Amino acid sequence: MKEVQVDGENICVVNVEGKYFAINNICTHEGGPLADGTLEGYEVECPWHGSKFDVRTGEVKNPPATEPEPTYEVKIAGTDILLKKRTPAAEVSPLQPSSRPSSEYELALLEKRNFEGTDVISFKFSKQDVQNQLQQQQEGNDKKRYLDYTAGQYAFFDIGGVYNDPRGPIRHFTLSSSPTEEFIMITTRIRDTPYKKRLASLENGARVKVRGPQGKFVLHEDYSKPATFLSGGIGVTPFRSMIRYATDKQLPLKIVMFDSNRNLANIIFKKEFDQCTNMNKNLKIVYSITEEEKELSQTSSSSANEWKGERGRIDKAMLSRYLSAEDLSNSIYYTCGPPGMIKAMQTLLQDDLQISKERIKVEEFTGY
Repeated sequence: MKEVQVDGENICVVNVEGKYFAINNICTHEGGPLADGTLEGYEVECPWHGSKFDVRTGEVKNPPATEPEPTYEVKIAGTDILLKKRTPAAEVSPLQPSSRPSSEYELALLEKRNFEGTDVISFKFSKQDVQNQLQQQQEGNDKKRYLDYTAGQYAFFDIGGVYNDPRGPIRHFTLSSSPTEEFIMITTRIRDTPYKKRLASLENGARVKVRGPQGKFVLHEDYSKPATFLSGGIGVTPFRSMIRYATDKQLPLKIVMFDSNRNLANIIFKKEFDQCTNMNKNLKIVYSITEEEKELSQTSSSSANEWKGERGRIDKAMLSRYLSAEDLSNSIYYTCGPPGMIKAMQTLLQDDLQISKERIKVEEFTGY
């Protein structure tokens, strides 16, 4: 197997006993690079979570993936391997039947928001599929097609124009918006990678291809059990979606979130969360900063020395100050953040608090 890039698309070219095949290199489960996996017969296995695909058809042969992989027509011309490009969605006439999977959408960027003092940006996209909107206008029908999802889920974003990124041209992001809002939002740290730089440069009106939603990091349905959120840094994004949803729907679910960040500036959704606590009697949020502020925040009148919230990392003592014995023993725990934080929270919950694995939900951010 060999990974190649063609016009920003990552493709895995496969040689099976002299027969050549081409399949999309980005695993449809969580974006693993198929060319780095193993090949047995006509089946390629993703190195991340073991999903298997038939390189001839793209069919899923082994979970956890559920969506098939796109495949490409291959032709051999002497010593050259020729791949037939797929027609980009933007070039397909809206009057023609869509050949896209049911889980693929084309959304337009509406707005970008930079969080002052951080490298974090939120991107708001249209909720309605752009092609569907054009088709409505030309045909005069009212069959609207929206990206529907459950609070806490994620989707894959193909923004186009990404070349030579070691992680490929596609990323998956938690949808930090709530299904109750009129837009799709993702929130991420901007890094010095081809993908992130391209993402940050997108202008309003730019169209992106989105596939999803996916993920099981969602609210439990038994509202008699409280929810305890343990958030670290940018791992707050699924909790923003869940809290907004629970508040808008006035769910009878008790939620306590512990939001740990480096400093005041990085509590990116504090204003929104405080508004939600005023509207939602079942919600409590505990903020903590882990390092001292050296100067006054430009976005707040309070300095770190006047900070009245918690300091330090989330630990047993902090949880015990805000959770009753009943809450500690009955809660469903959700933890999301960088790998080091996830490991620390699992040790805290399982070893220090003796919480069973069945009551712990984990979502990991690798920070790429």
